[in-house]
Amino acid sequence: MKLHIDHINSKKLPHKYLETAYQEKWFKIFVSRNLNGLEASLQEGLQIIRSCNQMMGSFGWCINLGAGANYFSGFYSEAGAKKVFIQPECVLAGSGGIASEVTETDGGYLVSGKWGKATGTDYATHFTCNGVLPNGEKVSLTLDVKDVSIQEDWNLFAMKSSSSYKFSTISAFVPHDLIFRINKPQQGQSYAIHKLPFDSFAQFSMTAAAIGLAEGIVAKLADENLKIDAQKSLADLEICIKERLQVMNYLAIDTWNKLTKDDRNIDTESISKSVKNTGRKLFKAVNQLYYDVGLLMADERKLVHHQYKDFLLAVQHTIFK
Repeated sequence: MKLHIDHINSKKLPHKYLETAYQEKWFKIFVSRNLNGLEASLQEGLQIIRSCNQMMGSFGWCINLGAGANYFSGFYSEAGAKKVFIQPECVLAGSGGIASEVTETDGGYLVSGKWGKATGTDYATHFTCNGVLPNGEKVSLTLDVKDVSIQEDWNLFAMKSSSSYKFSTISAFVPHDLIFRINKPQQGQSYAIHKLPFDSFAQFSMTAAAIGLAEGIVAKLADENLKIDAQKSLADLEICIKERLQVMNYLAIDTWNKLTKDDRNIDTESISKSVKNTGRKLFKAVNQLYYDVGLLMADERKLVHHQYKDFLLAVQHTIFK
């Protein structure tokens, strides 16, 4: 799949990229085989997220967030999971924000609310949000795409084809089987990955995305045959990438071994520390490279310029802070 500048400036992902994602089940990295998913190990999944972010920032970000949302499949009832996840092109988009209103009705609830910056709105089949039931319980809710309105309000300087837009709904019906509770795996729909606390899962995924975006900068400098006088800062970035990759892989292997043995003693503190260190250290190394390379990386006709901007935007995510 060859990347062109036209792909970067589009509001949508390149069609071939999206088709490949469906064929390879990259949105279903962490979905069980019972639901036609890859059922990947943690290490395998992180490698896919890294590779997609190396290719193109918006694409990698969509895979990261889409696979992360489809991870929720392990928390659905059997009936709900089959409604949503069996279809090959299933992708959830959504927000952790709370619905403004959840009222009980026959067979489920009516949900209203407004949410910001759900990645992948252009191709999402369902949307998720959080809500508080009349009994006070906080749950996650699944909205059908037909009940959702999109506001194309992206005003940030990168990731323009990730279709990360606001969404809203008014009195959307959510049946009982499309309500789920995060961190409560359901037998038949879940596997070892769903024993990992969601916060740690998201931190691993974001770490892989940041490393892949940084690797993409290095790769695009080489692919575009740019003559640069910044060998030291380029070498320093490569060393930084290698170090952060080693840390992530060590934690991922240790975590996966524990999950497969039903050992819940996960080192969540080290995982949290790792994602913050990855964001900070890569940001420093990437920007030193940008400073030393100069105007070539500021040229909007160059793919490396857009990969750089995508990286800058990605590490502004709250998980890195």
